[in-house]
Amino acid sequence: MDRLNGKIKNYVYHNEENSYSIARVITDTDEQITIVGYFPKLSEDVMYEFVGEWTTHSTYGEQFKLTSFHKSEKQSRLGLISYLSSDFFTGIGPKTAAKIVDYLGEKAIQEILDNPEVLGEVGLNRIRIAKFHQQLQENQMYERILVHLYGYEITANVAMKLLNKYQFKTIEVLEENPYQLIDDIEGIGFIKADQIAQKLGLEKNDVKRIQAAIIYTLDHLTYQNGDIYLTAEQLQDRVHYVLGEPMVLDEAIEILIDKKKIIFDDDKYYLALSYHTEIKLAEKILTIQEHPFKQPDIEAIETFIDLIQVQQNIAYTDIQKEAIKVALTNKITVITGGPGTGKTTIIEGLLQVYFRYHRLKAENPSLVEKIACLAPTGRAAKRMEEILDFPASTIHRHLGYNYEGMFMYDESHLLSQELIIIDESSMIDLFLALRLFSAIKPDAQIVIVGDVDQLPSVGPGQVLQDIIESNKLPVIRLDEIHRQAKDSSIVHLAQLVNQQTISKADLKTENDVYLYSAQADKIKQTMIQQISGALKQGYDMVEDIQVLVPLYKGDLGIDAFNELLQKAFNPNQTRKMVYQETTFYENDKVIQLVNDPKRGIMNGDIGLVEAIITDENDKPKMIVTFDGNRVIYEQQDLSELSLAYAVSIHKAQGSEYKIVIIPMVRSHIHMLKKELLYTAITRAKQFLIILGDMNLLVYASTHLQTKRQTTLAYRLNHQLEVDLEDEISPYDFL
Repeated sequence: MDRLNGKIKNYVYHNEENSYSIARVITDTDEQITIVGYFPKLSEDVMYEFVGEWTTHSTYGEQFKLTSFHKSEKQSRLGLISYLSSDFFTGIGPKTAAKIVDYLGEKAIQEILDNPEVLGEVGLNRIRIAKFHQQLQENQMYERILVHLYGYEITANVAMKLLNKYQFKTIEVLEENPYQLIDDIEGIGFIKADQIAQKLGLEKNDVKRIQAAIIYTLDHLTYQNGDIYLTAEQLQDRVHYVLGEPMVLDEAIEILIDKKKIIFDDDKYYLALSYHTEIKLAEKILTIQEHPFKQPDIEAIETFIDLIQVQQNIAYTDIQKEAIKVALTNKITVITGGPGTGKTTIIEGLLQVYFRYHRLKAENPSLVEKIACLAPTGRAAKRMEEILDFPASTIHRHLGYNYEGMFMYDESHLLSQELIIIDESSMIDLFLALRLFSAIKPDAQIVIVGDVDQLPSVGPGQVLQDIIESNKLPVIRLDEIHRQAKDSSIVHLAQLVNQQTISKADLKTENDVYLYSAQADKIKQTMIQQISGALKQGYDMVEDIQVLVPLYKGDLGIDAFNELLQKAFNPNQTRKMVYQETTFYENDKVIQLVNDPKRGIMNGDIGLVEAIITDENDKPKMIVTFDGNRVIYEQQDLSELSLAYAVSIHKAQGSEYKIVIIPMVRSHIHMLKKELLYTAITRAKQFLIILGDMNLLVYASTHLQTKRQTTLAYRLNHQLEVDLEDEISPYDFL
């Protein structure tokens, strides 16, 4: 590590939330350098020793990346005066500070800490002395805590998070149980907490460490796979892997069960949150399903179906008619099928019949109080609204999700709608499903629409599949490709992949599918050529063209393709903003990575960088438009964005694009499964372009994802005799 002594000249940037700072420093040799890192506002003119390493930024040149700092033992007279009269202390101006320093000398700070009464000799009264002494102690304590944390090799970023959270109790909390940080500090998982624990001298077999490893295993590793529980053998194997060696888990498990942090039921281990959420969701579904329901007149519904066919010159198939009738005569109905099987036609039909049966006017704006059309993502909701010509919303927005992470509608404040249609339901995880079903009133009707063969939700659970497998609700399965989709090679290829019947004979270009065999080093060049041709034909890079890739890293990963396509298709590279390894320019295609209801954008929304400007304080800001919604990003907000010329297949779920391009390469082979490939193919609306090793299409279609470990189907089929002590709710664990 390098060291330098200097004083802060000025702050170029300081984030009040996480203390990330960029500052100019004048060294003791009168050089001006830039330091970057996580550190609080420091008094100017006070000498500090900064510890870190020199780095070179591609735009801003040489910088000193800070890892720790402390106040230098020797301070100049002016430095001490500046420090004592700074904003850290109230009621002490430069003249009073000068008096203190002239009277007490260069050891003034220590003198005051040892005996605050010496301040009386420079004219301070008892109240000012007490206040000044308290503030000085606090300021010194903060610095001592930081130095202490740096001694444990805790990074400046984490140190500031700890200090902001625990204040003066930081060291006490840390030494009592460093694994508490996992629950309290964003960005700290078991591995980081364990590193800190080892530096604190905690024994490897300490029960607190084993408890933390168990929770981490159930929370992180299990959820990562979408599972809800682990068997005893699985838990033991995975916890031993996390701990790095076999250890006895019994005591830690008993403590966690006693604390109600984990649940052991039917030879399965659950996190308490997962367990109670699954049970509560099953209860909500069954409550709605079994609520008294006045059966509609089936003959009237059949009459309206015939009327709509005549009025709109449409001929429903028998299964489509059956789906409309079942959906309108049951409390909850599931409609599942792949592309081209008529899901959208059925939704349109049942809405039209519902309007007529209940004598509703489609153009009446108050109709949204009776009917809700919902989807998990913004793009899916937008597509639903365009097709149905009826207002649609994301589930989060409809439930009133706000910037504090709270929902306006819940089991105490129910939604008003009597008919709720949920599209792209395969994307809904266990926790969002409970949020939604808890807010639906018992006498409402629900139509769940989705493709059960697509990738399951990113979050834990497989709600759609479990509901179907439970056989507790009526399910309409659509497997016939309709006339208008029969000529689509995209639909045909998706069907072959999904049925696992694709062969090498099927690997040929035809109609709307272009298969181009190429070595890995030719894929990038071919992709640029294909996109260039599409742009010349009038297709739009943001709205119409999407590259889908399974992995982020590697020469043919998402990050590499984004860099390549940005360079090729965004020549306007004058104004820019930089976050870590990513540079954003005006006219870049970007994707939002987290929900931000305050600004009206959600995870997965794709936008365009409209402009990069500087404000009156010379700070850069980025304006991004998402379907007309203009959002301003400051430097600290850029962690919420990524380039979106290429995105993951999971991120594309729920969206459709006119042109989809998929590279198929051996470096992605461990990710290539039937569900992933099928989901990627079905994102294409007009043209599908696959580049690379075509044999991997056959390979992927024969490899299935590991089935998720869930028990929702079981819960729906068995009487729920669970002891929910003191009315425990899953929301108690959030």
